[in-house]
Amino acid sequence: MRIFKRKPKALSHRQEQRAGRIAGTILKRQRQAADYLNSRTAGISGKHWLILLILFCATFGSYCLYLLMQAVNSLNH
Repeated sequence: MRIFKRKPKALSHRQEQRAGRIAGTILKRQRQAADYLNSRTAGISGKHWLILLILFCATFGSYCLYLLMQAVNSLNH
């Protein structure tokens, strides 16, 4: 039963080159973004990262709890 399995079409040499250039550009940009973010956060200690993680989880956890409570309250009315 091969519903979703099909053989990939072979790319021409030109398409292979274009795909390679696109992939190279994407990887270059990803590396630039990662280097930038690493340089911006290099001075943050492990303790501060832990505090930021706890704050992040508490913030979005409480927001999700708020949304859940709103949904339950809207069912009761």
